[in-house]
Formats: sequence, C-alpha cells, structure tokens
Amino acid sequence: MKNLLIAAFATATTVFAAAPVAADVPTINVLVVQEDWDEESLIRNNRIQNAVLNTLNQTLHAPAYQSVLQRYGISGMDVYDETALTLGWYTQDRQRRTDEELISLSRDINNPEMDVLVPYTIYARAVTDPYTQVVKLQMSLNYRAINIRDGRWMGGDNLDLDTAGVPFTGCAAGINGTAADPHCVKEFVSEYGENLARNAGNKLAIQLAGQLGRAYGAAPSQGSVADPNAAGTNAAVSGETMAYQAVAGCGNIPTTFQVKWIGFEQRHVNAIEEHMNFWKCAIDTDVTDADFSQITFSYKTRADKARVIRNIRLMLELLGQVAEPRTEGSNTIVVEALGIREN
Repeated sequence: MKNLLIAAFATATTVFAAAPVAADVPTINVLVVQEDWDEESLIRNNRIQNAVLNTLNQTLHAPAYQSVLQRYGISGMDVYDETALTLGWYTQDRQRRTDEELISLSRDINNPEMDVLVPYTIYARAVTDPYTQVVKLQMSLNYRAINIRDGRWMGGDNLDLDTAGVPFTGCAAGINGTAADPHCVKEFVSEYGENLARNAGNKLAIQLAGQLGRAYGAAPSQGSVADPNAAGTNAAVSGETMAYQAVAGCGNIPTTFQVKWIGFEQRHVNAIEEHMNFWKCAIDTDVTDADFSQITFSYKTRADKARVIRNIRLMLELLGQVAEPRTEGSNTIVVEALGIREN
C-alpha cells in the first residue's frame, strides 16, 4: 500500500509539473485626472469636462488600434476612477488643482498602486468673426502621461480644433435674434471635446503599450549565467541563481526604483550588484549614492515592485543575511542588514 501511495503521489507531481504556466498578462494601471489650475482653462467637474474625462477613460480602456497594441501583448489600459480610489481620505470636488497636488495625490493611492498619471487640460472659448459675425468655437486639449513612481514623461500632446474656429450650428447658434440654447451649446462643445479625447486616448494608448516592449513575454534574458563559485567570479554567493530567471514575463512599463542597501559588506555589495543586473526584467543598474556603510542603486526594470522585493528576499537567503526589505514612497526600497554578534 505504501508503494502504491508513493507511486500515485509521484504521478500527480509529474502531472502538475508538466502543466503549462499561465502567461504573465501585461497591465498598466492608469489614473486620468482633470488639471484646471490655469484660470483660462475649463474648470473641473462641469458637464463638458466630465464628457471629455469619460471619453478619455473609455478610449484608454479599449483603444481602437487593437492590431498595434497586440504587438505588445495588451488590448487596453486598466483605467481607474479618481473618486472611487480617494473617497475615504481626500476632499472631493476640489478645483483649480496644481501639478504638485495631482502628483502627490496619485502617489498616495496604494490600493491598487497606479503606474501612470494622465493629467489633461481643456481650453475652450467662443469667438466672433469680425466680418460675418458668426460665432465659432476654439478648443484645445493638452495632456501628458507621467510614470508615477519615477516621474518619467511617457507621452503627451496638444490637440487643437481648427485654429480659425468651428462655427456653432443648429440650436447652439444664435440666428435672427434668437439666442443660442445653453443646453445645445454645452452639447456642441462636449461633442468636439470628446473627439479630441478619442484622438488623445488612442495616441496615448499606443505610446504606453510601446513601453512594454515587443518582447515583454519572451524567454529569459540573453547571456550566460556566471557560476559564483567559478574562478574569476565573485564567490560571495553560493546557490542556484537561475531561480531568478524561472518567473513569468515582464509585462510592466519600465520603472526606476531606488534600492538602498545598508550595513552590508563590500563583498556582499559586489554580489548584490551582479545579481541585480541578472534579475529577469532588468534594464539598467547604476549607483546614485555610496559610502562606507551603505549604497543606493538606481534600478531600471520592467518588473513590478512585488517581483523586485521577492528577488531581494531570494538573494538575501543566498547571501545568508538577515534583513527585511521595506518600501518608502512609491519607488524606494530599503534593505538594512541586521547586525548579529555570536559571542
């Protein structure tokens, strides 16, 4: 009976081991906000602004250019509602908010954390042609995308209607002494604002998807794996470093983390730098600050924060060091070694 149980367990283990691992589907968490600090821009939370916001959110959620986005393994952004995320701790309906407030607000959101902040500004005014007395709409949409963690600019544009203006028509136009209907005017302006928002959303979706890279789910990084025990390599770490590569694809936009290591020996720091460069999804590693007792690496990667912290814990185990990574702000990870004296 014992042999039968062992055989059955071995068979089940083989089946599970042979089962395919689900692909890492890339996601980009986006927060679109109305930026209205300029007194000449349309104020937040009016009928026109809300129409533009809804259209921009919808376009980013499901862009028209699916064939282009599929090159990067994504079909749309994960777009979140500002009010829903901040209802319990932020004063709603604030107006004329500055860049500083919007960026700080986006970095305070952590359930879930946002990847990209998209502030946009709408300018609209009615002008009268000096020759025909026809009233025309002039309108523009200014937007940009910012990596919330490291502040990197990721895309943006300034879209305009015809600079000469678009004539108000129908009930939105005042004709023969009949005043324009306020409802029609707002609907007319909203319609053109939505057109600008669709153009902006489709352009931006492609730019953000491109940040994933065409090989986001490809095989592990090219190059050989150095054996830490081999001659001519750093021997501070022993163990199978290929564990870092045995993970799913890198379906995230590039982000730069500041990783601070405190209280580690120089031989450990050398090994840490080697391993950080080897971790799957790594793009670039550089030193931003260093002294006798600590060092800070600027670590650019397509991995999310959870994967970076997991890699750190795996490496600490290989180093034989006791430490627990902690986060500070949106893109800083601090790892402080616990000093242990055994006599």
